[in-house]
Amino acid sequence: MGDLMYEGENYAELLTTKYAEDILKLSRYIPYFENKKGSDVATKYEGEDGQATLKFPVYDSTLLAFTKEAAETSLMDSNYIYKYRQYHISTEIAEKNAIKDAKLKDIDLLRAILSRYVLEGRYKGPRWIEAAERGIFRDVLVRLMELYDFVKTDHRIDTNK
Repeated sequence: MGDLMYEGENYAELLTTKYAEDILKLSRYIPYFENKKGSDVATKYEGEDGQATLKFPVYDSTLLAFTKEAAETSLMDSNYIYKYRQYHISTEIAEKNAIKDAKLKDIDLLRAILSRYVLEGRYKGPRWIEAAERGIFRDVLVRLMELYDFVKTDHRIDTNK
């Protein structure tokens, strides 16, 4: 786990003071998102006897609880699009790699990715389903917990050497 080290700003302190409570609160959803597929988190409502002309997703109550809770945390960043541009993320593969490779200094990127799916899901129905299907919610939460655990075990760089 040596690749998690930081330089410059005290990202470890930021992680353990500003975001720790919210990371721990949301981490309880990790088991829920393990191996979830879109059909596991939402079904299509088609009206009585399938006669409705407008079909819309009906979300699993746990997914709704997660997105509501996440939206109220310090992890949300309404300017998430700027982080996507800063990190040159324009594809699903780049997004997945960015999560996997995130270091302490990339906390704001992880916040941006989480924010994109939580906030856009409010008006783009399939966004929450996509995040569950592709493992985005799970991956971001797991990476945030890895970074938090790393910092809590005090494996930081000794800058006095």
